[in-house]
Amino acid sequence: MSIFKMLLETPFGFVAEIDSDLPFEQDDLYEVTIREEQDESEIITIINGKKNVVSFFGLKPNTGYNITYSMQNETYAFKYTTTKPEYVLSVKDYGAIGDATHNDTSAINAAIYSAPIGSVVKIPKGMYLVDSIFLKSGVDIFLAEGAELIQNSKREELPVIKGYIKSFDHEGSAIANATWEGNPLDCYVSLIYGKNIENVRIYGDGTLNGNGEQGSWWIDPKTKIKAWRPRNMFLAHCKDITISGITSRNSAAWNLHPFYSEDLRFYALKIESASDSPNTDGLNPESCNDVEIVGCEFSVGDDCIAIKAGKRFMSRFHLRPSENITVRNCLMQKGHGGIVIGSEMSCGVKNVNVSKCIMLDTDRGLRIKTRRGRGDTAVVDDVSFMDVKMHKVTNCFTVNMFYYCDPDGRSDYVSSKKCLPKDNETPTVRNIKISNVQATDIKGSAIFIAGLPESPVTGVNVENSTFEFSKDRPLQCPEMMEDEVLIPKLGVYTYNTEDVNFKNTKFEGDYETVEM
Repeated sequence: MSIFKMLLETPFGFVAEIDSDLPFEQDDLYEVTIREEQDESEIITIINGKKNVVSFFGLKPNTGYNITYSMQNETYAFKYTTTKPEYVLSVKDYGAIGDATHNDTSAINAAIYSAPIGSVVKIPKGMYLVDSIFLKSGVDIFLAEGAELIQNSKREELPVIKGYIKSFDHEGSAIANATWEGNPLDCYVSLIYGKNIENVRIYGDGTLNGNGEQGSWWIDPKTKIKAWRPRNMFLAHCKDITISGITSRNSAAWNLHPFYSEDLRFYALKIESASDSPNTDGLNPESCNDVEIVGCEFSVGDDCIAIKAGKRFMSRFHLRPSENITVRNCLMQKGHGGIVIGSEMSCGVKNVNVSKCIMLDTDRGLRIKTRRGRGDTAVVDDVSFMDVKMHKVTNCFTVNMFYYCDPDGRSDYVSSKKCLPKDNETPTVRNIKISNVQATDIKGSAIFIAGLPESPVTGVNVENSTFEFSKDRPLQCPEMMEDEVLIPKLGVYTYNTEDVNFKNTKFEGDYETVEM
């Protein structure tokens, strides 16, 4: 049946994408009814919704079901059978209590590491206080409805993961067991941690709770105490990983952080952080390739999705770009940026495709940020942003090559508007396609591009789009740069650009266009 595309099938349920041209959700409510095949009279569940991606994990393993999908006058029916697991192990059988007081770390890790390859470790309803859960290749984790993993907030009890390890004779090294803002630095262990793991699925209706509001994690966040803050999930050098259905909230730092990993899928997640919480990005793939982010909802204190690729040290000694990233049918609410590239991007970011998303009240929609010193491998190339709706987004599209980050961010080298020599420290931004974007009640600018004199932003195409400006627009610079651009009612700004084209695109309201 073509209306449903199964993204994930498990012993306990599924994630499916509904065929629709509309971003994130449909205009009308639909109803999905699930009945067990052997007892048609009993309705297992009825799902009423609009979302283009639907997940449900309340089913039995190896069982047939009849599913109907109805919207207005259309009804589709099909049969579905959950998969058969080799083994299912409950953490309760290993002594986990789940009372939010007893530390269940050992019990849960014992269940995972004693499980045969092909097993599912089930975490039933309960509140499980843990230090960190370590993943094992070939072993899935099912977080049942009402199951919550809560990270221990007592940092003195948490182990520290070393970011950079030198060999015995100091002639070799291993990188990034942990990393902070683009460099391999020591970090407190994450709530879920995976290193060199393959073929793992983490799914269900449960929750990861990083306890970020506890333990002073959000107080003086730039002050390092022994090590940098943990994430809710950190995946280093992993392959073939699927994360689906779960909620991630209250992370001490970034929520989900895959690093130097490949073949990753993130489906139907809810990622939540307080709007005033620091550095609590939603999902940040760093130096990763072949990544799918589909049907996820974000409401965070920083960037919703930030695609990164390390700082200069990583590009010199461990070069690996982020590439082949797909984001589809997602909802971004609040946050500094909907889709962000950089500013740690020295290894390069290539082939990013964003489509059918909704952005509400984010500071920016698509944001690319870099600076001199990122290096000549810091190339952003081939970014597509299509079929997106925005409402009350402050600045819809920004490219800033004067981003004032790092200790030298406000130096003359970074901020100078003079044409400096183009060398092995010069970044590049090129080939950006923006198509079929509908933006309403814009509180700032529609297009803001600030390229370097020695490295202009090239090949920007905006087509089939509408940008409607709000009447109430405070005077502010759309980007973080030392030499601020303050132009009343700024709508379109292009500085040091080549081959910027607008086709069949309308700007509605009172606005100024500035080309330099």
